[in-house]
Amino acid sequence: MATSKKQRNSRSVKSPARRGDSTERQPSARLSASSVFFLLVGLGVLIRIIVFAHIGYLNNDNHLEVVESIARTWLPARADQFNQGYHPPLYYFLAAFFYLIGGAPAVHFLSLMFSLATLALIARVLRQLPWVSARSCNWAVALAALHPQFVLFGLFISNDSLAIFLGALLCYQCRRLQLAPSIANHSLLGIYLGLGLLAKAGFLAFILPCCFFVWLNGRERALAQAQIVQRLLIVAVAATVLGAYKYVEQSVLFGNPLISNLDLADWVKDQRPTWIGIASLLDFNLVKLMMHPVVSSHTVHSYPLMTYASFWYAYIPESTFMSNLIVPLNRIGSAIYLLALAPTMLILSGIVVGARAFIFSIVSGQTTDPSQTRDRVIFDGTLLFALVLNLFLILAIGWRYDAWSVFQGRLLFSAYLAILLGLIRGVEFLPTVRSWQLLFRVPLSGLLALFLSYFVVEVILARVDPPNLFTTPHISNNIDMRGP
Repeated sequence: MATSKKQRNSRSVKSPARRGDSTERQPSARLSASSVFFLLVGLGVLIRIIVFAHIGYLNNDNHLEVVESIARTWLPARADQFNQGYHPPLYYFLAAFFYLIGGAPAVHFLSLMFSLATLALIARVLRQLPWVSARSCNWAVALAALHPQFVLFGLFISNDSLAIFLGALLCYQCRRLQLAPSIANHSLLGIYLGLGLLAKAGFLAFILPCCFFVWLNGRERALAQAQIVQRLLIVAVAATVLGAYKYVEQSVLFGNPLISNLDLADWVKDQRPTWIGIASLLDFNLVKLMMHPVVSSHTVHSYPLMTYASFWYAYIPESTFMSNLIVPLNRIGSAIYLLALAPTMLILSGIVVGARAFIFSIVSGQTTDPSQTRDRVIFDGTLLFALVLNLFLILAIGWRYDAWSVFQGRLLFSAYLAILLGLIRGVEFLPTVRSWQLLFRVPLSGLLALFLSYFVVEVILARVDPPNLFTTPHISNNIDMRGP
């Protein structure tokens, strides 16, 4: 019996070698993937620091005036006081402390800290997920490290920088709660959700997914029904106490908890009409977008084109990085639109696959594929659910106010980790045939190279002609909304 057991152990050790995957080469392969991972994270850090040193403080939305007001009075702004006064106040109070220390440069530095922390959180979560392969992890981290819009909107003086960080923190806490479903971790989930609601209204899209997550995770851990209800109440109370302030204030003052500058500003009428019928939902003429890579009368009537374009490239003039307005430099944007089609299709297919598994799991308590763990179905499904609700919120507000500037892909960045999980699922959904894999790897490699080219061009332009860091670039409202 001892000899037989020894032989079985010997065979189990030697079997990888018979498959042509020697044990001597496996550690080297893992080290190589790990090296690429840290190289990509380091590149993402370096790019953020370089962009931070060359870009102006503001985008189209002047959040600095709200920060300055709070630094003087320590009173939250009203929706009718400033163009950005309708936002919840958390970011502005945090930024006000930095403003008192070192003015606008210190507030800008706060955004850099949020941006670096966001990248670190995304990288950590992806690396720790046991169902994400090293290769898929590296592709996803490369996108997070180099994606221009994601980098830029994490570096402006804007509540986007905090919201993007809190979105990543919320996703990170979901994974921690899976590993240890303690009351403390449920409390932290509620706290982070509440802080998100206190930073930006887009976190309303996370409420229902977080509730589903607590319920499904509790059911998976065989918690008693009373314990699950207790944990749901903990999350709900913490999120409500921390996050409800601005919505209550605006209900009292204006009778509308979600009032915004779209309700109060005159410029909105100049962005109408975007809706021209069902074509506004179905038009995805990529050739038209490539011919006109910056917002124009050719594309403002298409919801998909505007959301897609503003997600991948500076479709809207929004910073002191202005190569998008220079021909032929903006042809980088045209090429980005073309190559980004491949990862976009993979992300969408990954959302469909993840949603199907998530819904089946809720209904049946099982997975559609025995190779998938329940933890993966619950984690991926929750975040993808939040992403879909976030997208629906953008489309619904855009349709409600009929203003083209609402359709901005950067409003999805709070759920950026979900986008990366969709990409990973989409890659896995591809056949393992080499030709199919190349359909993904070649355009994504080219896309990453274009991202680097975009940054190089912008930094060179900024060094040749240094911008006024306080310049507020304005969206042009001179677009003929009747069409080209």
